[in-house]
Amino acid sequence: MQNQINQIIKERRSHYPQEFTGNILDADIINILLQNANWAPNHTLNYPWRFKILTQASLTAWIEKAIELYKADTPTELQKSSKLTKLEAYKTQISHSIAIVLQHNEIIKHNAVEDISAVACAVQNIYLSLSQYPHAAGYWSTGLGTYSSAMHQYLGLEPNQQLMGFFILGHIETKRTESNRKSIENFLLI
Repeated sequence: MQNQINQIIKERRSHYPQEFTGNILDADIINILLQNANWAPNHTLNYPWRFKILTQASLTAWIEKAIELYKADTPTELQKSSKLTKLEAYKTQISHSIAIVLQHNEIIKHNAVEDISAVACAVQNIYLSLSQYPHAAGYWSTGLGTYSSAMHQYLGLEPNQQLMGFFILGHIETKRTESNRKSIENFLLI
């Protein structure tokens, strides 16, 4: 088991929509990913994460909203046709998108960093859970309108909820496992 978890961690990779085949992932996979996300450590078991699953029509509508926001928020002279083409292609490449939401708890008083960290741990659980599926892959995007109040409103989020990005999922033929990571010795404080 020890070698397995070490290998799973070392081989965890982000995979992007241009790598996806366009095939739809089984709903059972999405369910397992979210079940495992729910096991992330969290202060006082307050479960600060919320997830909104976007698929099919809601996925297409969300991509359209992201395109609209890109056009509205980017001066015309800075808009890139390649970016718009890439976003349009998402409609046929992505299987699911999961909006990652931080639920602020006003009753339980503690450091907000703990809740942000817990949500990040939940996302890492999603990443690690993907290792059991040879053709399911994804990545955590903080683009696509994540920091826009218009996207917050579009998703119907409440004032005490904060959008932290989207976990973009798709079917992939072959996963990459190689990496060029620096040694931990570079990051030890002496």
